[in-house]
Amino acid sequence: MKPLFAGLLAVTSVSLAVADNTALEANFVASFSVYSSPTSQAALAYSVPSGKNLSYFTGNEVADDVELGGRSRILANISFEYYANFALADGLTFRMYDWGQGNRPGDEIYAVSMDVRNEGAVVNISFGYNVVNVLPEKFFFSVQIAGTGGSKVAGLIVPDREATVGDSDDKAWERVNGEWEKLSLSERPPKVKFERRGRRNHIGLSHRPHTRVVVESSSHLDEVWRHVTELQTDANGDLAYETPEEEDEDQKFYRLTSD
Repeated sequence: MKPLFAGLLAVTSVSLAVADNTALEANFVASFSVYSSPTSQAALAYSVPSGKNLSYFTGNEVADDVELGGRSRILANISFEYYANFALADGLTFRMYDWGQGNRPGDEIYAVSMDVRNEGAVVNISFGYNVVNVLPEKFFFSVQIAGTGGSKVAGLIVPDREATVGDSDDKAWERVNGEWEKLSLSERPPKVKFERRGRRNHIGLSHRPHTRVVVESSSHLDEVWRHVTELQTDANGDLAYETPEEEDEDQKFYRLTSD
């Protein structure tokens, strides 16, 4: 397959709902539409629709496999969704790969960059009918979002659903240090440790990898919780936070919430 021509790009806002899951279907919200003839309307050949609207936060490139349904292969439209809590010019790169060895992404066949939008977006990339833009039956698409770290998070939408048109394996991939690794979207139960160290409070957390965590505090449980900071777990799902030096208090409560 030759490199595809650049298409027309359109984005609309998308909001992220948060929830906890113990076992997620390893698919991302996306669709691919195709033409059957020069005069035909675009028709879905692959679709993983919206569902629980979770997000996998990472600055690495993540990929999912696509197996098209039907027989038509002339590309008409690509659609996918992501969430971000920041904006960055040309910060998102969408790619497509052919089917490589080991059932993982192979050679790149298409790439396009676009702006990252605060609060995320539904992205549509449209193509006119062109016999050059022939899709293989099976391939991978990927997204990489730059600028993440600290309180800045971004990621593809995880609906916890199977493909309703076409097919996709229940696994995804993440590129770590240049190598593709299988990505597990199953959640481990969170473990939290609080410890007093002199006049500082130490908080340790083991949870999902690349997960945003909001830390709040209160002197009494019945008072309003005060925002302290936002953090992100690392690739192993761990984080550690130590509060600034504080005056001695009889008691201090902390609350951690995550996506």
